[in-house]
Amino acid sequence: MADTLLRPSRQGRGGAAEGSDDGPTTRPVVLVGIAVAGWTVALGVAILVCLTLTAWVTAAHHDDAIHPAIAAALQAWLLAQHTAIGLGGHSGGAVTIVPIGLTVLLGALLVRGGRLAARHSGGSDFLDAAASTFSVSVPYAVMAALLTKPAQVGTVRPSPLQALVGALLLAVLCTGLGALRECGLLTPLFGRIPDDARSALRAGFAASAVIVGVGGAAVVVGLAASAGRAAELASSVHGGYSGVVLMGIISMAYAPNVVGWASAYSLGPGFAVGTQTSVSLHGVHLGAVPSLPLLAPLPNSGSSPVVGWLMVAGPVAGGALAGWLIARGRAVTPPAQDAEWWVRYRLSAAAWGLAAGGAGGTALAVLCWLSAGSLGAGRMSELGPSAAWVLLAAVLEIGIAAAATIWVYGWNTLRRPPREIVLDGGS
Repeated sequence: MADTLLRPSRQGRGGAAEGSDDGPTTRPVVLVGIAVAGWTVALGVAILVCLTLTAWVTAAHHDDAIHPAIAAALQAWLLAQHTAIGLGGHSGGAVTIVPIGLTVLLGALLVRGGRLAARHSGGSDFLDAAASTFSVSVPYAVMAALLTKPAQVGTVRPSPLQALVGALLLAVLCTGLGALRECGLLTPLFGRIPDDARSALRAGFAASAVIVGVGGAAVVVGLAASAGRAAELASSVHGGYSGVVLMGIISMAYAPNVVGWASAYSLGPGFAVGTQTSVSLHGVHLGAVPSLPLLAPLPNSGSSPVVGWLMVAGPVAGGALAGWLIARGRAVTPPAQDAEWWVRYRLSAAAWGLAAGGAGGTALAVLCWLSAGSLGAGRMSELGPSAAWVLLAAVLEIGIAAAATIWVYGWNTLRRPPREIVLDGGS
């Protein structure tokens, strides 16, 4: 393994041997990985520091200490990688809710970093891609753990262990994706999956995309309908225009979280905005909620709004789309008379709809797991949906709708009379 990390690859992207005049120069993958990790960390932190310092400088009232502003930027960077920010003090608790929008941004930087590492180290096979992945991920995770020290302010202390583990997992996933793509291995790797399973995966992800799209549309419509309330909450930070801009940036970072909550609402389980609260199709039970513009569309306690039931169309449409995508790619032939009963009734084909439900449900459960968390101790220790209930609801709703669509598609195809062949020889 040491040789793999220290040796340059035998050939570059153009296929030329290392050291030749017409091929790119390759470098030891360890050195490349450390450099790329440092570049990725520096760029991600720099973006947040610039935004935070801009808000600090232009704020209507601020003190002369710059360290809390820089620490806040580092805390946001760490939080995006699922690092718990311990609040300490008498109340205790921690901030664990991940700003998914910021996580996506950092993930995109890491994907780019994985591609750069594989390119400059001359990666060409799976072993090279793995070496590029870990040569970036390990130093990236170590840097994340080290940054928990300057991110401490008073009793606010990020967890070094969670920073190490969270950053490592995010980096391995994203840089591995980039390295595989740069080495040209991503498509062949996906092509090794059996056709039926690959079709079910695509259909399940398409169904989850429909449900998330419906959730996003509901959030946009809700914010438009509650624009006055949202603007009032945004201006309540008393930081002047910079405070409003900073609140807008925070809202964009957490917008995917709220979309995940809306998706859980359309599936039925709903979500919590504090302990002993719930917002679902079965009813709304709320107490005091945080003064955030994204939460302005929340309904009042009581029965669920009638318009909320329209969101049920998301899982139904997603499941139907998944079933149609699977059925369209399968050949429909009459079953043999001596075949097993589940084959005669085409239940084996319809079962792939349940597999699509599993794929879509897993994707939605991951989104809801990332979107949930806490904002401290007490009432705000429980925010967001339950990933387990979302998984169960999505698997059943997407899977049943997809299986029914596959069965109906096959039944409708088999009942059609064969087309007559008309010859144009003369009349």
